[in-house]
Amino acid sequence: MAKKKSSKKSGIIAIIIIIFLFIFAVGFSVAYRISKRVPANPAGTVGNSAGNLYNKALFCESGDKIFFANSYDYDSLYSMNKDGTNLKKLISAKVEYINVGGDYIYYYMADSSTDSDDAKGLGFLRRVMGIYRCKKNGKGAVTLSRDPSLTLVLVDNSLYYQDYDRNAGVRLSKMSINGTDIKVVSDKIISPAGVYDDTIYFMNPENNHHLMILDTKQDTIVEYKSINMMNPIRLGNYIYFLNIDGDYNLCRYSIDSDSIEVITKDRVDCYNLNTEYIFYQKNDANKPCLKRIAIDGMTEEVVAEGNFTNINMTGNYVYFQPFDQMFMTYRTPAYGSINVTEFEEAKTAAFSD
Repeated sequence: MAKKKSSKKSGIIAIIIIIFLFIFAVGFSVAYRISKRVPANPAGTVGNSAGNLYNKALFCESGDKIFFANSYDYDSLYSMNKDGTNLKKLISAKVEYINVGGDYIYYYMADSSTDSDDAKGLGFLRRVMGIYRCKKNGKGAVTLSRDPSLTLVLVDNSLYYQDYDRNAGVRLSKMSINGTDIKVVSDKIISPAGVYDDTIYFMNPENNHHLMILDTKQDTIVEYKSINMMNPIRLGNYIYFLNIDGDYNLCRYSIDSDSIEVITKDRVDCYNLNTEYIFYQKNDANKPCLKRIAIDGMTEEVVAEGNFTNINMTGNYVYFQPFDQMFMTYRTPAYGSINVTEFEEAKTAAFSD
């Protein structure tokens, strides 16, 4: 009889222990998820400018810091002060499409198979492409997606990106900043680079090349204007674009007057802009050059002769790279007089690391 009571008591203790362990496991799991949860961004957060996103978003200004891919160090992620001082290496991997929101950096890690010896020593980084998130000091990197992706942009608390599916091809998808709630927004080849507030302007990839808009609040898509165009950038009440009907010259559409103005008759390969100037690469078989033109097209100047690409802007400088030497970076002031110099601080930081 005593043995039965002892056995029954042991069974009850075992059940209590199992219940306790279950509660502890659930509690630990919930606490872990909460600790990994990223706080919501302020309303109206946009991770980078449309102009930079069309140029691989290799630079991103946020507050008093600039985050950039250092071309002298295999496009590793660096930070610096707005005045170009205090350069710090954050991540030893090839990055692009840099976005910043809240206390975090979001970026696409490209194939690092040919990275530096430093990166090769980090075996898990070699060939690990995908979308990542880290803190502004480069710590706490988290993988959000391992899929090959293009044109990543942060809008409020969602990441819009082009991803590749073996069966569906290139499509537009989105996920939360925690890497959850993944969904396909469109099975068409839509670039989310042309972001302005909570709207994405893009070229219709099918049937025609009309100007379309994506409302990121509802993820609805409608045609905005029957203009055959590429790379739309909205600035105030104007939408700048490459005019397909005009041999890819640069124009702008006035929302107020519902009219189109020609900014330049040059054939344009790529461009970026701020509130005063447009910097663009002139496509010319004999005399290609990087040019600067007033935002209204009234005055234009040659910035540098030759073929350049990846035109990125911060508040103080415009950065660009030679088309055939993208391990180099040049810059000129974003406003005022043109003064092209090599980005020596980045070179020094790379070789002294």
